[in-house]
Amino acid sequence: MSAPLLPSAQFSLACAALPLVSIDLVLTNVDGQLLLGKRNNAPARDFWFTPGGRIRKNEPLAHAKLRIARDELGLPASALERAMLMGAWDHFYSDSAFDPMVSTHYVNLPLWVQLTREEETTLQLPQGPSEQHSQWQWLPLSQAKEDQTVHQYVRAYAQWVLLPTSRGSLFEATL
Repeated sequence: MSAPLLPSAQFSLACAALPLVSIDLVLTNVDGQLLLGKRNNAPARDFWFTPGGRIRKNEPLAHAKLRIARDELGLPASALERAMLMGAWDHFYSDSAFDPMVSTHYVNLPLWVQLTREEETTLQLPQGPSEQHSQWQWLPLSQAKEDQTVHQYVRAYAQWVLLPTSRGSLFEATL
């Protein structure tokens, strides 16, 4: 069983002292578009970013990816059977979710899944001021890799998906 979420003061201390481990869901559709949400919260506030979340203490990776897919998007577990691990990526931010003066270091495990039309229509995309994202869009991968309103880490994800030769290399090391 995973641990409950930390109170904000403890989370801020954890961000200051430790890297966090997270999963991003890099979801594409059959039209070659990438699902992006406009982030409400730091880090990466106001950028278009992929959905995802932190892995919790004592939560196995398999459970974390199912929880994040279900809670963030209503994505069925069957879609994750096709998920491809894109590697381990370092994400460095100058701020954190609860403190603009505390930097955040994520070790991120992005999972790429190409959704079927049926899976795409079943997505539940929460949006609004009290949610992680204020709005959602499907953006062509070719545009996502160039668009400056898309966070640099997500632009790199789009590049990875578009360039099969980058897979399995040190492409994801550090931006």
